[in-house]
Amino acid sequence: MKKIALFVILAIIITSFSFLPADCSSLLFFKEGSQSTMTSYNSDGKLIGTTKTSYTKVTKTTNGATVIATQENYDKKGKLSTTSNYTIKCDKGTLYFDLKMMMPDQQAEAYKDFEMVVEGAEKEMPSDLVVGNNLKDAHVNFTFKTKEGNEMPMMKMSVKISNRKIEAKENITTPAGTYECYKITEDVEIKTMFTIKVKSINWFNPNVGTVKTESYKENGKYTGKTELTELKK
Repeated sequence: MKKIALFVILAIIITSFSFLPADCSSLLFFKEGSQSTMTSYNSDGKLIGTTKTSYTKVTKTTNGATVIATQENYDKKGKLSTTSNYTIKCDKGTLYFDLKMMMPDQQAEAYKDFEMVVEGAEKEMPSDLVVGNNLKDAHVNFTFKTKEGNEMPMMKMSVKISNRKIEAKENITTPAGTYECYKITEDVEIKTMFTIKVKSINWFNPNVGTVKTESYKENGKYTGKTELTELKK
C-alpha cells in the first residue's frame, strides 16, 4: 500500500501545452465521461497497482471551466483500496490542480473518520511552456481533526514539489500508444512522522496529460515507474 501511494503522488495529473485554449474545452480533463488509467511498477518491473481517474462533472466559468475528478486506487490484485475526489480548474488558459489528489492511499484510508483540512498552493501549469523554463513550486499541508473539532497533532502531513523544470520534448510509447511529450523534472518531499525525498521525471502530452513518470531516490537510484495504460474519451 505504501508503495502504490507514493507512485500515485509522483504521478500527479498535470498536463502540458505549448498553448492552452482559453476555455480548455478540448482537453481530456474537461470532457465528461473520459477516463485515464495509470499503472505502477517497482524497480524490478513488477506490478504495484493501478489508478483510474474519471472526469465526471464539468462546470463552465467566466474565464474557463472546472471539473470534478474521481480517483480510484487498486492494489496489484485489482482490489479497490480507496476512492477520492479533487478538482481541476482552467482559468484564462492556465490549469490549477487541487492538491487533495496528493493524499497518499494509506493515509486516506486511515483517516477516513476524521475531518481533513487542506491548505497550500495549487499546482499550476501556465498556458505557455518552453523547453528550458522553470515552473512554479507547489505545496500542501494536511491536518486532521476529530468530529469535536480537536486537532490531532500526530496526524499531519505536508508535500512540497520544487525545482520543476521543462527539460525537453520526447516521444514516449506506453500500452496506450505513442505520444509527443514535454519532459519535466521535479523534487518531491513528503513529511509525516518522517521525511521522504524523491526525484521525479514526468512526461506529458498536449491532449491526454500524464503519459509516464519515473521516480528516483536522492542518490539517483531508480525506484519505479507509472505509465498510461488505457484511455477512454
